[in-house]
Parts: sequence; C-alpha cells; structure tokens
Amino acid sequence: MKAILVEYSLMTRIIVPDDFNIDNMSDEDYKILEQKVTPRFKNKLNTDGVGDLLNSIVEDQEMPFGTAPDDEYFQPSFDDLSKVENLSSSEVFASKELAQKAFPEVEILTYHGDDIEGKTFVDRFYF
Repeated sequence: MKAILVEYSLMTRIIVPDDFNIDNMSDEDYKILEQKVTPRFKNKLNTDGVGDLLNSIVEDQEMPFGTAPDDEYFQPSFDDLSKVENLSSSEVFASKELAQKAFPEVEILTYHGDDIEGKTFVDRFYF
C-alpha cells in the first residue's frame, strides 16, 4: 500500500447578484457560492464520474501510508512467540488478508498511524 494525492479540477457556471464582489467576497458571498456550486458539482460527479476531471496523481512523500491517524495496518499478536518466530515487532502488514494468510492461527491486530514506531511493511515477502 502507498498513499497518493489525487487532484481534480471542477468548474461550473453560476449566476450571482450584480453586487457580488469576486475580489473581496463576504461571508454572504461564500454562502451563495456554496448553495449554488455544491449541488452542481455533486451532480457532475454523480453523472460524469471523475475521469475527465483528473489533473494529477502523485505519491504522497510528506505523509506516506501508515503515518496518518486513519491509516490502518495489521500485525499478528505476539502473545505466542512460537507462532510468529520469523517476524520482528516492527514488521507490519498493509493487508489484513495477507497477514491472516501468513499467520492463520494468530489473532491479527489493527493499528493506526504511528502506533508502532519504525514500522516496516513486509507484505511483499508473504504474497
């Protein structure tokens, strides 16, 4: 697994009052935009999908997979060391299914973000 950044570009035309100042928008102006633009963008995404709107995809170097609080990764329980002899306490799996396949008789625990310091993903060694 890896984290990527996906950028989309959305554009739509809306009608606004004559006194709408695009260079110095008020809170009310932002509300007008939100009310008019949000349904159009939702409809466009639901109707057309995102294919033509894609601007770029890049690997996230600043926050790689496993560092964000909502990133989940997995590790067999070390309660019975004889069942995880070839695994170090810093080695984890991005795939729960692969961890279960590699250690079928061991409970697979879920971790997030920086729960395990200095972790190394070992999925490639177990496929």
